Order: sequence, then structure tokens, then C-alpha cells
Amino acid sequence: MALLTAAAAAVVASACGTQPEDLPVERPPVVDDQPEPEPDDDAVTDDDPDELATDDDEAEPREPDPDPEPDLTVALTLTEVATLGSPTAGAVGPDGVLYLADRSGTVHPLTEDGAGEPVVDLSAETTTESERGLLGLAFAADGSELYLSSTDRDGASTITAVAVADGRILPEERRTLFRLAQPYANHNGGDLHVGPDDRLYLGLGDGGSAGDPLDAGQDLTTPLGALLRIDPRAGDPYAVPSSNPFVDVDEAAPEIFAYGLRNPWRFSFDPVTDELWIADVGQDRREEINRIAFEDAPGANFGWNRMEGTLPFDGDEPDDHVPPVYEYETRGPEGCAVTGGVVYRGRAIPELTGVYLYADYCNGSVRGLVVDEDGEVVEQRELGIDGGQVVAFAPDADGEVYVLDLGGAVRRIDPA
Repeated sequence: MALLTAAAAAVVASACGTQPEDLPVERPPVVDDQPEPEPDDDAVTDDDPDELATDDDEAEPREPDPDPEPDLTVALTLTEVATLGSPTAGAVGPDGVLYLADRSGTVHPLTEDGAGEPVVDLSAETTTESERGLLGLAFAADGSELYLSSTDRDGASTITAVAVADGRILPEERRTLFRLAQPYANHNGGDLHVGPDDRLYLGLGDGGSAGDPLDAGQDLTTPLGALLRIDPRAGDPYAVPSSNPFVDVDEAAPEIFAYGLRNPWRFSFDPVTDELWIADVGQDRREEINRIAFEDAPGANFGWNRMEGTLPFDGDEPDDHVPPVYEYETRGPEGCAVTGGVVYRGRAIPELTGVYLYADYCNGSVRGLVVDEDGEVVEQRELGIDGGQVVAFAPDADGEVYVLDLGGAVRRIDPA
């Protein structure tokens, strides 16, 4: 099964008849994501010099310890910790537990004995045909909701919000937050994360088929081929932050945060630097990895379908094209469909601190990528461990990284 690269033959029917409507039905409201702070009558002001003095006035600020130099020759091993039918994503809950998504539609806590019993089951509401299924999950920053990204029975990309109370997931208390009909059965994207600004981010592919026949990658009127940012707790069913780059652009989808993506198969935020990493699956010639500072990400154009990596694909290179920091040949020695990963920030393997970990669905060798502040590749190499059909990486509460194999295994990266 080629979850990432197979071109679907069947076309999903457009919304009609009894098929549910896309959500939101109307343009979502805009919320101010930087509201003015409420005045504090008790706040210390410059008129209260006595209140400003502290015992630490003479103390010099302490510089943080520098990260150790990366060493991609460190000896590693993969420790199998659980088995599911087809694990696809993972996220840490408010209870500190790593929860795992199975493509069939279930969510499981990772326990000392492996994958626990499902705490949410959407299997009756999703399909695993072609590149579909339960593809992503994330918890709200305040731990009040669990967000699930899946394709429903009609093939639409859907986000379901499940209530969480006192760290306990309440599967019966849920709502459909977002729904978008897909024109084809592939390139659904579906990765889901809460960003450093506590907003919810969803990666969507260009709608499918091959070569982006809808020109969705460069079309700002559709959420397809883009990274979306929404506020799930404002509006009905959600709102968009006022700093989204195309909120005031006529006919543009206000949810778009960045665009020009073919099939962003896994993106992540570095928990230390906030940098955004996006791996984008290529068409025929290039698999690409993009990295961009969080403050530079709004409105970023990653080029598809005018560009495939650094190569022209259809038309001229956009003036605002953000090129990848690393790319490799599609169907070459490194694989055929990139699987994006995470920047390692755990403690068990200090040699990997700051290293971006990734793999390829067709070549399960886990790789490390070191990129300097100027976007130049310092080093890239295989790390000597093979994760199988790697479809995702998931860090736990301690920053240790798990490799998810679509064949069923969940393995932790450990020092050898």
C-alpha cells in the first residue's frame, strides 16, 4: 500500500444530496490575536521606585548553557514499545501521556505495557481508502480539547474536537470543527499541531491526482495546498486570528497561514526555537524539507506547483518562493516520499540535540539533518536505524522521539 504516493483513480463526488456541508458554511469570524492587556491598578509603575528594587538587582543574567555539538555518528537503537494496526500520529495529553492515532480511527494511550484500550473511536465515521484515515491529532494548549484530523466516509478532510476534563478524554462530548470536501482521494495531508502561539494548525495537500490539476498550490481562494491556522475556541465552529496573512485579501481563504504545498506529509515546530519545519512530498523529481522562522512563516509561499523543490515544474518561479533547506531525488537512493519529523529536544541522546529527524516512506532509514542559522546544510546522514514504513515521528513529554511504522510498530529512538 502506497499511503503517500499512489494516484487515486476515483474522484470524490462534490457536496450534494445527503452529503454534509463543508464547515464553516460562512466566512469565519476574525479574532484579535493580540488584544490590549487589561489595566492593572496594582501594577508597579515608574512612580513607585521602592517597589522596583529587588534583592537580585545586582545579579548578572545567566547565559543558557550552549547545546552540545551534534554528532550524527552516535550509536542508536530502536526499542519497540507498542503495536497498533497502522499508527499514524502521536501527541502528548494534559496528563503527560503520549496518545497514538491508528489509521482506522482509534486513539490509544501509550502505557508501560504498550498501546492501551482506545479512548476515542471514529472508525465508523472514517475511511482508509487510498491515503485516507485518521491522520493527525493534537491537544489544545490548555488541555481542554483533543483535536482529531481524519477523512470522513465521503472523503472530506475533517477535524473533530473532543472534550477533555481534568485530563480525562470524554469521547461522547465532541463536535465537528472543520470539514472540507476533497476532489481526489490522495494528497489529503492531515497533519495537525498546536503551534507556539497556542493556535491550531492543519496541513492540507493540493487536492490530489497528479501535477496539481486544480492549481490549488498557488490559489489563495482554496484551503487546499496550504498550512491553515485557526482558533478552535472562538466562533462557531471556529475563528481565524487577525494576523493570518490573507484575512483582508478579497476572496482568499482566511484560514491560510502559508501555501504552495503539494502534500505536507508531516510538519512540526521546534519547541525551543519555534521554527516551522515542513516536509513536502514531491511529484517526480524532488522531495523537500522546508524550515522557516516562525515570525517569517505567515504568508510564506513554498512554490508548488510552479516549483518542485528548487526545480521549475509548471511556469515561472514565484518572486516570493521560499526554497527548501534540503531536497533529494524522488525515487532515488533516499526513497520516494519524504516523511517529515521533529527536532530532537530530549535528554537521553545529547548528541542529537537540535538535529532534525526524518525518514522516507519507501526507505525506512531514520536520518538526521543539521542546518545552520543561514539555512545551509551542515550535515545529513543515515543514523543506522530502520523504522520500516515510517509515516510519522512523535515526541513524548520528555522530548524522546518515537518512530511510527504504518506496518504496526511504534519504536522509541534510544542510545545503543
